[in-house]
Amino acid sequence: MVAVLLVLALISISGATYINVLNDNFQDLSNWMVNVMPGVNSGNNEWEYYTDSPNNVYITKVNGQNALILKALQQNYQGYNYTSGKVTSVRPWGPYGFFNVKAIVPKGNGLWPAIWLLPPNGQSIYGGWAACGEIDIMETICTGTAGYSTLHFGGEWPNQVSAPSNNQYPFTADWNNAHWYGVDWQPTYMNFWYDAQVVNGVITGGKLINSIPSSAWYATNTNGQRYPGNAPFNVPFSIILNVAVGGSWPCSVSGCCSNLAVPAQMTVFNVQVWEVAQSEDQL
Repeated sequence: MVAVLLVLALISISGATYINVLNDNFQDLSNWMVNVMPGVNSGNNEWEYYTDSPNNVYITKVNGQNALILKALQQNYQGYNYTSGKVTSVRPWGPYGFFNVKAIVPKGNGLWPAIWLLPPNGQSIYGGWAACGEIDIMETICTGTAGYSTLHFGGEWPNQVSAPSNNQYPFTADWNNAHWYGVDWQPTYMNFWYDAQVVNGVITGGKLINSIPSSAWYATNTNGQRYPGNAPFNVPFSIILNVAVGGSWPCSVSGCCSNLAVPAQMTVFNVQVWEVAQSEDQL
């Protein structure tokens, strides 16, 4: 079955020509809103307070390249023992396209870095989370080598659903160096990629993490009735980058939330969004 999905994914990709609509190399933060919020508002029991302090969110040179730094610190602030950085794109993107982020991702006790997509303010025409949908391009926790790519959908909490059932990378990721983390979001599928790039309008190279057909996802209203079409993944989503500290998931791993590995930072070099170019007969 995996082989069949891979073949279908590659066939789908070969027929698409992508054009670049966002290529942010962090000359400034004009494409981003710096989030200020306590961890309790995350819904994940996180331990950090996200601030707009230049200690937590800033641009610097790394090996001659501009980079966005999202830094977790042990720091007493507003009743919290940790601060960190989180940014959300000023405008939502899509629906559909290839979203690709080049970053060095931190590993260590208590850390939960993420690259993900969510409708603005976690709400869409389909409702709140997770009826609104969530696309987790990259998540990793604690000291383990596993990475995860996941879709969340279904009904509003606590009636959410996720896919695929095995959302772990089928290979060991390199967390010590910069890599590309991407999703090819299309009406009929979601393909998650590691180290793929667009070359001459085509997604090239890299490793396919997983492929999810649109038949696997859906959204329901408060009565449990399904919306038509490929809801909830047919509306624009915002791009979110953050480094969480603690939280329900990492702290469920024995020993992960002891002797936390802070300070720690995610270094983001580039954020790209590509859209499928329309042919003349589509215009």
